[in-house]
Amino acid sequence: MHPISQDKWITNIDAKSNKLIRRRLSPLHRSYIDIFDELIRIPDLISNPNLIIEIFLVQTEEIRKNDGKGSWRRRGWSICDQKLIGVLGKKEFNNPYDFLDFIPKSLDVPFTNFELAQSLNKPIGLARKMSYCLRKMGLLKVIGKRGKYLLYGF
Repeated sequence: MHPISQDKWITNIDAKSNKLIRRRLSPLHRSYIDIFDELIRIPDLISNPNLIIEIFLVQTEEIRKNDGKGSWRRRGWSICDQKLIGVLGKKEFNNPYDFLDFIPKSLDVPFTNFELAQSLNKPIGLARKMSYCLRKMGLLKVIGKRGKYLLYGF
């Protein structure tokens, strides 16, 4: 079971008075395909018949306090709590072949990571992770090269 936060609300609270300063929706919106960010660590285990992966799309709320102890990226705001607001959807993957549903039907074979990223409208880094995982699962094969880019097929 793995949750993916499709919508994240960021709530900023004053550390001294515990009053709400601001609440906003994070610009990052994730989807089921973002599971490949995690699967990159275990692509060899996916073919295990006893492994079932459940992915939940959720809405979460992240509560931050301005206590000066947080990351410099958040300008000193600390993450105090994360709350589940709701579950938006669920997908279950029983075998490696279920992950082939992420590859668009309109994609011409053979294809490169760049073409895969364009057809998914996602960053090329995610397309690379996806092709790596599918290759390790035995679902994709490198069938050649186009210039310096690997060509993938089934």
